[in-house]
Amino acid sequence: MIRAVVVAGLLGLAAGPAAAQAGDACEVGRTYIDLVQKREFAAVAGLFAPDAVVYAPTGKVYRGAAEIRRFYTVEAAKLTGLVVRPQGFVGSATECYFEIWARAKKDADGVYVLDPDGEFVRNAIDHFTLDGQGRVIEMVAHSAPTANMFKGSGARP
Repeated sequence: MIRAVVVAGLLGLAAGPAAAQAGDACEVGRTYIDLVQKREFAAVAGLFAPDAVVYAPTGKVYRGAAEIRRFYTVEAAKLTGLVVRPQGFVGSATECYFEIWARAKKDADGVYVLDPDGEFVRNAIDHFTLDGQGRVIEMVAHSAPTANMFKGSGARP
């Protein structure tokens, strides 16, 4: 059963898989956003099961704990201008969908690039699937047309 989940704010969330409440996979999604906002990328990687798969917004696929940890602690950590907010959590006991909006400005080519002083634009729609222990077993990040978060960041797309 899919139900809409009202975003109650991000204050007071635990930093890890234990944050998941029975029947609410979106609690892990909220924790994910909270950790990304705090730039705690090692803790973000800790939300994933050892055999998880991440389909990144860049089109690259990361398999297993080591690759996922490297993606967050090396590649995502290079995104120094990353300022995000979540919107529209919808989920069930094992799945959650939510939008990620990022601050960005249009560059000379009219392409949105990360800018902490820019406006919030839709960047991605993430889909988390949890295993039986409340860890992310699969994450699919669908890029929005305005997404170009890795341009000029030094991170590899």
